[in-house]
Amino acid sequence: MKIKHLFSFVLLEFILWCALCLIYFFVSGFYPSWTGALFTTLFIPGQMFLFATGLFVLLVLCRLIGPRAASGAAIGFGFLFNLALLLDIFVYTQYRFHISMAMLQLFFGPAGREIFVFPASTYILLGLSLIIIFTATWGLTKLARRIELSGKQIGVLTILLFFTFAGYNGMYAWGKFMLVPSVLTQVPYLPWANPMSMNRRLRKMGFEPKSEPYETPRAGALNYPLAPLTCKAQNKPNILVILIDAWRADTFTPQVMPHTYAAYKQDNGLYFSDHLSGGNATEAGVFSLFYSMPYAYWDSVTGAKIRPVLMQELADRGYQFGIYASSRLNSPEFNQNVFAGIDNLRISSKGETKAERDADAQKDFLHFLDNRDKSKPFFGFLFYDAAHGMEVPAAYPGPFTPQANDVMNYLLLTKNTDPTPYLNRYKNSVHYIDSLLAQVFARLKKEGLDKNTIIVLTGDHGQEVNDTRHNFWGHNSNFAKYQTRVPLLVWWPGKKGQQATRRTAHYDVVPALLTHALGCTNPAADYSSGTDLFDPTPRPWTIISSYTNKAVQEGDKISVLNNYGGMTTYDEDFIPQNTPVSARALGESLQEFSHFYK
Repeated sequence: MKIKHLFSFVLLEFILWCALCLIYFFVSGFYPSWTGALFTTLFIPGQMFLFATGLFVLLVLCRLIGPRAASGAAIGFGFLFNLALLLDIFVYTQYRFHISMAMLQLFFGPAGREIFVFPASTYILLGLSLIIIFTATWGLTKLARRIELSGKQIGVLTILLFFTFAGYNGMYAWGKFMLVPSVLTQVPYLPWANPMSMNRRLRKMGFEPKSEPYETPRAGALNYPLAPLTCKAQNKPNILVILIDAWRADTFTPQVMPHTYAAYKQDNGLYFSDHLSGGNATEAGVFSLFYSMPYAYWDSVTGAKIRPVLMQELADRGYQFGIYASSRLNSPEFNQNVFAGIDNLRISSKGETKAERDADAQKDFLHFLDNRDKSKPFFGFLFYDAAHGMEVPAAYPGPFTPQANDVMNYLLLTKNTDPTPYLNRYKNSVHYIDSLLAQVFARLKKEGLDKNTIIVLTGDHGQEVNDTRHNFWGHNSNFAKYQTRVPLLVWWPGKKGQQATRRTAHYDVVPALLTHALGCTNPAADYSSGTDLFDPTPRPWTIISSYTNKAVQEGDKISVLNNYGGMTTYDEDFIPQNTPVSARALGESLQEFSHFYK
């Protein structure tokens, strides 16, 4: 085949792929607004342009060998590209995420038949489909030989497609910065879409995103909750959720947190000592706590600005919201999901350091307690950040020494670096947060609010300080217990204090609040990937997420599904394991990623 015929072949493939991509949108929903329709028009050809470019480069390289090699490569590579796209479409319609090496490893692995159960007719159709795909690809090569495009026509088409690709990326960068729902919600639809974002650069240039809300998209396949909540009218307790960013499970001790530990022992606190966050990073941890479902749903609910069912139920009941975070609530975009729809949402705190901003957030929260409408219940949220940065005020006398003089310089750290000074600095930051919590507990007692306020105190994720001796510092780098296990303490008026040693997870908190505090009778599966926190039934497995990977934890074993490689398994101390978690755990967890889609 000549070069121009190879171009014609790739162009035909490109047109075919664009047509097939409509299936993703039929499954997930089209957006009828002008912004949504324009983005779809640019998104499909813009994303497929990347694959077409890759195919064309492969064929041109084969053409250097000879015309026959190019013809054979067109059939072979074209068949593989077509097959990959159709398999991805099949996976997406079943699970609402795209095929990866990890999925292939699971499918062809020894437990594949247990995880993916299909009737015999599926395999018959697969065989027929392979024949049809091969025949269609061969037919496209024959048709391409009959298309005679001039050099000028090829140049014009290439430029047009490039500008379509650039337009798709540019529109996404605008939509990401301006938080346009009909743009953001579509990105997960197509495989391996990773368009350009310019948020930081645009902010540095002095631009600010739109402040007033956009209309929520009317299309989409998200089905959350599965059924409307049915809740009985009863007393309305106050609810206070307190998060400590990067709170390690092993720092809830009388030495590191004397005030909080005393409150647990003396004030009927419930301590869940084997508790997992839904992620090893802030987005996934906070999302799993409030939405009670995996981080994989982030884009869908954020694009549509769908509140967590807990927050919607509280709003419907007339609760006052007092949301006070040390770090910004628009980065990550919690103002677009967890706290969407809250009037006059406080986005940021004042202060040059995390410790100063922690104190500022708490000051404003205590002011809220003093000035709220006392005839109405309240939902409060406090989010401390000092532990995340290992910061304490300059004059704070931390008890743990020797302490590192500065925060971690990751470029200078190795697996042989002594973690003790950094761990001491971290403990001092938690000790400082404990002193702030003491003020909150004292204020609640002083005003008698401890008698009718449910307090949930936990972390968004853990913080590793080279614990596994693999040079991991911080979080979002692995799923070992140092990055995923966090303390969970609950003070619930009327419930007896105790320590629960059974495995629990962030997904279990919302079902407990909706069931026992708000009287909702729906089964947890209507709105949650977890179960009631107070249900002693053992949890068979838990989903944990990072920004790029998904993991399934079953007991002490953790299988990581890597979007870029495959599946690896290790235990909670990051020791490699030879066998993954059970086929049942893998199969059920994969189904959970599509549980809240129509």
